[in-house]
Amino acid sequence: MKLEAAYLSYRPSLLSIAYRMLGSVSDAEDLVQDVFVIARNREMDREGDPIRNPKAFLCKMVINRCLDFLKSARKKREVYVGPWLPEPLVRQDSHESGNVPLQSIILEDTISYAFLILLDRLTPVERAVFILREAFDYDYRHIADTIGKTELGCRKIYSRLKKKIQAEPDVPLTDEGQSKELVYRFLQAASTGNMQALVSLLTEDITIYSDGGGKVLAATRPIRSPQSAAAFILGLVSKADVQTRVLLAQINGAAGLVISSPDGSYNAVISFQPKAGRIQNIYILRNPDKLRHLNL
Repeated sequence: MKLEAAYLSYRPSLLSIAYRMLGSVSDAEDLVQDVFVIARNREMDREGDPIRNPKAFLCKMVINRCLDFLKSARKKREVYVGPWLPEPLVRQDSHESGNVPLQSIILEDTISYAFLILLDRLTPVERAVFILREAFDYDYRHIADTIGKTELGCRKIYSRLKKKIQAEPDVPLTDEGQSKELVYRFLQAASTGNMQALVSLLTEDITIYSDGGGKVLAATRPIRSPQSAAAFILGLVSKADVQTRVLLAQINGAAGLVISSPDGSYNAVISFQPKAGRIQNIYILRNPDKLRHLNL
């Protein structure tokens, strides 16, 4: 298979792998593009070995580049201000969502935002094993070859991760109507300042994570308890002005909110992790660097 054909055939899955590994839309796009440039240069080099299996070759390159990227990013994470949240994949209910390449390619390949955060808690190698096995159904021989481990080692890593993740399950609402209804009720309570109604929508172990990256105002520590979480939300609402716009959107396959203002001062994407008809976690992404791909 020629490289041009491989690019068209495998780019969607490679972008999906890179996005899951990195939690960043822009970095995933840049990394995959760099991999194709390297592959093209190798193909043009007559002294290089021919690429016999383009898919395996490209996947291995993407995974290795992701592992290198995550190693170099570790120090940045250590000095990051406040909680770190991944970049979301967003589809707004209006026509204004744009045609971002990664968005249009893997938006339907739904990985919940909460699960993306769970993946981020794994080590880079653990993440690679779990993603290739769970999301893309690679056999252990191919996984071992891709990350440079033994088949037995990969089996042990995956088995350990399954137990670890099952002990900390992600329980999203799968019914789109119920998911939207929960977000509408949240928006109604927040916009009317109804503290009691807002508290009733939150689980006892509710946690709010707010990512401003030190560039905009955001909570530098998670907000816990229904009363504290509700007070925090109402405080945010009170600071918005009449030009602030709130839109219902699909965020990584689930109902959420996109907030924008003409000067960008209130821009945010809010994701919800539901549990038994209430909200267990709220993720508020405000870091402008992570919202650039949305063109708010």
